[in-house]
Amino acid sequence: MRTNRTLTCAGSVVGIMITVIAVCSPRSVFADSATLLTKKVTAALRADRRLNGADCYTATPGVIILTGKVFDESDRKLAEATAYHVHGVKRVVNTLRTDTGKWLEEESRINDTLALNGLQSLSVRVIGSQAYLSGQVTSQADQQRALRVIASISNLQVVNFSRIVPGSVF
Repeated sequence: MRTNRTLTCAGSVVGIMITVIAVCSPRSVFADSATLLTKKVTAALRADRRLNGADCYTATPGVIILTGKVFDESDRKLAEATAYHVHGVKRVVNTLRTDTGKWLEEESRINDTLALNGLQSLSVRVIGSQAYLSGQVTSQADQQRALRVIASISNLQVVNFSRIVPGSVF
């Protein structure tokens, strides 16, 4: 009798353990595979220093979400291609942002303002925190006016490559 109770208790415990394992394992298997996939994609991204601003996570099995910021659109596409090449990735959702988008907006705003101020012969190229001014003006006064116009609408450091080419004396 005692042996039957012990066997029944042991059988119940084993049954409960099997039930717990069966119920819990799909989630834990997904969590483990998601973590492993995320680690593999992160390692692939870190292998290229251009992608150090990129990060990722797994939303559903095989789906990688790219987040963070990279330099430009080509680096954004490179990060996506890198993630796709990792075994187990079925889909990549690329939410990476780039710095160059902000730069182009600032560049366009400055160039439009220069043109509105009669300085169409000058143009600005924005890279990071610097605005590179190029083109020609006819006087030192026009060159200084261009620098003041840029300073009035932007906090960028101006690198002046503009030339002064005196106008006609006649």
